[in-house]
Amino acid sequence: MNDKQRIADLEGVLAQFLNPIKNIPLPLIIKAISQFNVIAVDLEHDADRNLVDVLQEVAKRTKALVDENPIRRNRPNEVGNDIEPFVIAAAIKSGLRAERPKTLGGKLKSTGYPDILLHDALNRPTYLECKIFGEGSDPSTMRSFYLSPSEDFKVTMDARHLLMAFGVEREPLEGTRDSLYRTISFKLVALAGLKCDVKYEFNSDNKRLYDDGMLLASGIL
Repeated sequence: MNDKQRIADLEGVLAQFLNPIKNIPLPLIIKAISQFNVIAVDLEHDADRNLVDVLQEVAKRTKALVDENPIRRNRPNEVGNDIEPFVIAAAIKSGLRAERPKTLGGKLKSTGYPDILLHDALNRPTYLECKIFGEGSDPSTMRSFYLSPSEDFKVTMDARHLLMAFGVEREPLEGTRDSLYRTISFKLVALAGLKCDVKYEFNSDNKRLYDDGMLLASGIL
């Protein structure tokens, strides 16, 4: 095989590699990254029905807490992170243990999946991801769920994986770019049935990007 053919073959392999992989079940992803299982919620079991009932109460308490102290933000995509402390406080008020999940290395990470670790009255663990959506936007195909592999992942046990999403309304604050956000609805989702896609990307770093061998010009302005 000559160099020209080898390059052509490599280009062909790379092109195939870059094709997105679609509809991968989230439990397979979690198992591959962490070696732990996603436990499905079974509404035939009393304990799981009770968990869902308690989480509905958590959603109502979250609304009450946000009503007392509306979230002020310039951009709506920041509100999703702001809702998490309200959910933790509401979960504790509802009789659940609620905390930020630690990684296998024992670190607390504020970013990345999942957001919250809950334990119910039977000490069963549940991971809870928090999201917000604008009213009417929930059926859209805009990407809204992200999970990146990590060497120090936040999933450290077999558990249920749920998502609590809040519909929000915004009240623009006159004279500013900010708005006040309040919750007006919620959705509780069992993530054991979620399908995900993989989209590859290329990246580099400043050391390579600004290498002298590629630099055409520079100066002080």
